[in-house]
Order: sequence, then structure tokens, then C-alpha cells
Amino acid sequence: MFNGDNLQVYENVDELYIKYKWSRAAGLALGFFAAFWNGFLLFWYGGALLAGAPLLFFLFPILHLIAGVFIGHQALSMLFNHTHITVSQGQLSIEHRPIPAFKGNKYYPTAEIDQFYITQKTGNKGSKYYEFRCKMIDGEDIKLIGNNGMSVEKMKELEEKLEHYIGIVDHPVKGEYGRTASILPEQKALLPRRQRKTDLPETARFAYSLRPNQQLIINNENLTVRHLTQFDWKDGNTDKLIQLTDELEKEHLIYLKQNKGIISAATERELNVLETQNIDFDTHQIPSKVTINGEIYILEQLLEGKSFLSNIDGPAQANVWIYKSIDAQKYIRVTESERLLKWHEGTPLPMREMLPAEYRTLDRTEGYDQDDFV
Repeated sequence: MFNGDNLQVYENVDELYIKYKWSRAAGLALGFFAAFWNGFLLFWYGGALLAGAPLLFFLFPILHLIAGVFIGHQALSMLFNHTHITVSQGQLSIEHRPIPAFKGNKYYPTAEIDQFYITQKTGNKGSKYYEFRCKMIDGEDIKLIGNNGMSVEKMKELEEKLEHYIGIVDHPVKGEYGRTASILPEQKALLPRRQRKTDLPETARFAYSLRPNQQLIINNENLTVRHLTQFDWKDGNTDKLIQLTDELEKEHLIYLKQNKGIISAATERELNVLETQNIDFDTHQIPSKVTINGEIYILEQLLEGKSFLSNIDGPAQANVWIYKSIDAQKYIRVTESERLLKWHEGTPLPMREMLPAEYRTLDRTEGYDQDDFV
């Protein structure tokens, strides 16, 4: 748990919870103004009602009445409200309590969020305030937190917490407060590609949008995403290696491979030193086949590009060689990144076996099956 002056952060493997207390000082000042404003309107309407004034007297200050309601709501919010921000189960929720926001609470899938950022605004009398916003993958720009008295330092802290927990690589956004350097075209190319869910096949949308701390079910087993590695290849495809753990903290690896419009999945395990120590593998003279545990694998594909690790800024150069078994039922994936070689053995995994955590397996006696959720 982290405690600031107005910002409280509770974090575990399943949930990030942030509680922010609005500015009470600003609420008091606005409250006095709201009391004066609405007191005058109360006097006006009371007098008009007692005098039996015509309808025009009630309609004349209607815009002032709307402004009075808004100012009074804002004052009460600043005096009593807390903003509750939660990231759990692949969803970001922002709730204001006990005084509800005019536009209600906000809920967004974390897989659709591209960036969090801060903008500076100028009020009617030249005063400065800040907004906490997010840029969605589809280009939509959303205000998450408006003028609630949160300082720019607290917003920056909030941005860092959310991006680190969700696994978003930070980069500048046009109009972002505190970012003066422009983004050059060559710098943009170094950022990881973030595919829209609508660009993916129906069966791959959930699996391909997984993020750290999100939970899912694979073959009826509850798993939690711990880490992601994304590979952006020069041929335009994007692959992902997902590290998960079960309830006993045992590691599981899932590799998602893109071939243009086709996404396939495989379960992987990392080979140990004893299994690979006798393989004559030279990255400058790649063998056309390798033999592991007595089985022959034939070189099928070479991939070059960049790798991105969740919660770590910047890419690394990556090369991958994929060897497929004679019966095409297994493969060996050799990855070179930062001069290190890693070997993984993979077997195909049907996409329909990967389900959101809320799709718990129902009692088969009721006639339900996992196929009902695909």
C-alpha cells in the first residue's frame, strides 16, 4: 500500500485500487460562492411565487438556475467526494462517490487503452487546471478525470501507476502537458504496434488483447497473466509470448503467432541446458535441422524485428528461428535477443480453450459446455 497526501494506492497481483480525496479547500471556496448564487435564486423564485408573478419571471433566470445546480454539485463533490480507480479483470473503472458524477461512472477495457496523458486547461478567469485523459487504440480521446483539484504531480503519479500496472509503454501524445519534444517519424516506428480488436479474427480477440494481471481459463484451469513479450516483425506480423501462473504459482507459457489475418496459439515450455547443450547452433550459420530429445525438427521460418517487454520502455533487437517436427505436431522456437539464446518447445492450443475468467465452467448436468462460450 502507498499513501500520499490525497492519493492512496493498494496493489496486488489481482487488482490495482487507487483512492483520491478531492480538494477540500477549493470545495469550501466554491461552496460559499454556490451558497450566495443559489441563495439569490431562492430569493428570486420565492418572491415570484408569493407575488403570483407570470411565467416569464420563472423562465427569465433559467440559465442561472442551471449554472447554480452545476456549481452546487461541484462544490458538494469537492467537499465530500473520493475518486475510486480500479484495474481488475482487464477493466479500468473510475467512480466518484458519494456524490455521483453528472455523466456517471466510467468503465473501459484495458486492452483498448493506448496511452494515459495529462492536458492543461485555462478557466474563465485565467486559472489553470489539469485533466487526466486517455487515448484509445481506435483514436478516441476520453477525459477520465476533470477539474477535481488534483495537482499535475498527482496526475503524473497516477499515470505512471496505471501504465506500469496495465503494461503500457509510455510515449508522447499530441497536446500532452510537460512534453515539448516532437515525435519524429523514425521514433514512431520504434513504438510497439497495438492492433485494434476489430482488426483481429473473432476467435483471437480475447487472447491477443491479454494484459498483465488479467485472469483467464485455459483447459478449465484458472491462470493469471504475469508478463508479456511482444514481437514486431519486419514482415508486418506481431507475435506475443504470454507468461502465466496457476493457483500454485507454477509457470505456463502461451505463444500467439500472427500470419496476416490468422492468429494461432501454442503452449510452450522453455528447454533446459541439458536438452540444448549438445546442439551445434551458430547464429551466423543457421543449421537446417536440429535434433532434440531424439526428435528431428526442420527449419521452417526466420523472423527479424523488435521485442517489447511489458513495463519496460524501449525495444530490443530480436531474431527467431522456428523448427517444425516431421509430423508437424510440435515446433522448436529459438529466440535471440540481446545476444542471449532461448529455446522453447511448443504444441498447438485451440483458441476456443482460452476463455475469460468470468466464463467459469458450469455444471455439465445442466447441459452446458465450454463450446457455449466460444
